[in-house]
Amino acid sequence: MPEGDPGILCFQHCDIQHKVFCLELPDFCPKCDIPLTSVQLKIPPFQVPFPFTCARKAPNSVIIRPTDGDFLHFYQNAADLHIGITDSKGDVYEFDKFGLHIRAKNWTWSQCLSIPIVSESSSMWREYWDYTLIIVSQMSNWQAEKYKEDSNNCYSFVLTFLRMLQVKELKPSLTSKTQFCKDFIVPRTKNAAKYIALYRQVIKDGVTVISCA
Repeated sequence: MPEGDPGILCFQHCDIQHKVFCLELPDFCPKCDIPLTSVQLKIPPFQVPFPFTCARKAPNSVIIRPTDGDFLHFYQNAADLHIGITDSKGDVYEFDKFGLHIRAKNWTWSQCLSIPIVSESSSMWREYWDYTLIIVSQMSNWQAEKYKEDSNNCYSFVLTFLRMLQVKELKPSLTSKTQFCKDFIVPRTKNAAKYIALYRQVIKDGVTVISCA
């Protein structure tokens, strides 16, 4: 089980129009109140896929997390997100008001969204990715005193790196932070937001029934 995964379970019992979500299987169906052992489940329990991962397990990726706290407990829609890059070992390169950091281990990236940028996975590509990352990280732009919340921030660092990779397919998405977020960030945060809402509902109610219609 991935680090931080609460292990949300899903199953269907008496009604194919509703799915039941929980952390532990109840003794009775919340829809019909019949013991779960007395009738075969229409869909046996399965674990809902956890959308988050640890940065160490997402090499050669763009990674995002909330600026403050974690996704499951603190994230709200439209909250600020922090973005970084992992090298082939899963070390995190990130830029903030304190300058550029390279972190081999950091608990703040133990629950993040990973965005694979390209499907290429050859050793030559990984070496090129790492080489480009080192070159970008050596630029003077990433000194603490040059950080500007609106114009030279964590997104500036990531976009500079991705542009320097010179991947043809990426170019349309790298024209601006807005376009990059639209193409890469928003689709992942939408999926994550659904999981977060489900998790919080299950924590609140214990067992949650959701209509499939």
